Amino acid sequence: MRLGNIIEVSSADRYIAKLTDEDVGFIGLFVSIPAKESAIIGVITGLTHSVREEMLGFLAPDEKVKYQPYIEDYKNSYAIIRGLGRLPDGGDQAGRYTIDKPPRIDDPVEPASRDEIVRFHTVHGKPGAPYLHAIRDVLDAPVIMSMTEQIEAAIPESGDMLHLVRRYVTRT
Repeated sequence: MRLGNIIEVSSADRYIAKLTDEDVGFIGLFVSIPAKESAIIGVITGLTHSVREEMLGFLAPDEKVKYQPYIEDYKNSYAIIRGLGRLPDGGDQAGRYTIDKPPRIDDPVEPASRDEIVRFHTVHGKPGAPYLHAIRDVLDAPVIMSMTEQIEAAIPESGDMLHLVRRYVTRT
């Protein structure tokens, strides 16, 4: 399932994607951005919804039919994405929590599969999320809490480690 496409790349680890539907995605959702080398794994840190200014006066549900040409594109939804790293290709796993080449405009954004979450959070055969320490001050607590829930659902044996992360996040 495609969430949308990249429409802005502000740095190697910050992107904006235009969503295909305002009902897809949520804060803290792991996403995968396929690339030639290896997929970039990121997380949605924010969502915005907007309406074309010239349509503000015509948004009553019974009036939408009169403005059929605008019915599909009068609103826009965007996801703000923080890149976390590249999915390991099975070889050396060093440096996979860095992004040396950002995605391109129009690259698709998809929800990360369970397998991708497991591969991204497995270091030398053991569950781990070493990047969380580095970005704990950058991401909001609800984002980190949602991330830990998804990791625990994909890798149940990481529950004890993630419990400590959640306790730390709720204290600060």
